[in-house]
Amino acid sequence: MAYIHVYKDGVQLSEGTGLTPLTLTLNATNNEESAAQALVAKTETGYTTSGNTTIEFTGSTAAKWSVCATADGTYGPTLTIETPITEAGTTFYVKAKATVGETPKNDDTVDIKLSCVIAAVYQSQAHEGRG
Repeated sequence: MAYIHVYKDGVQLSEGTGLTPLTLTLNATNNEESAAQALVAKTETGYTTSGNTTIEFTGSTAAKWSVCATADGTYGPTLTIETPITEAGTTFYVKAKATVGETPKNDDTVDIKLSCVIAAVYQSQAHEGRG
């Protein structure tokens, strides 16, 4: 069971099923790069990340994807988020690039991988003492 998920516009992206992928249309003849796409990483209720979270891409064309903490920042192959990710969510941004010579296709070979430690959030209940 995954305790952390990625969302686009409030919709959870598919996790291995391809039912709700992140979809971008690019023109390879222009070496087109997509606009920044805002995504949100959220944990399930009652959980948080502990320590750093690394976001990267895996798959045969993963090198054409990049990630950044801000829409207008410097994009790279990985992003490390040092603050806890909770059910409130943490926004990050991704871009994809097409290159001349690519054949038009639906490329479903790339996955967004989040590497982190998930911890349960312990909530204590205060009890009023009587005496």
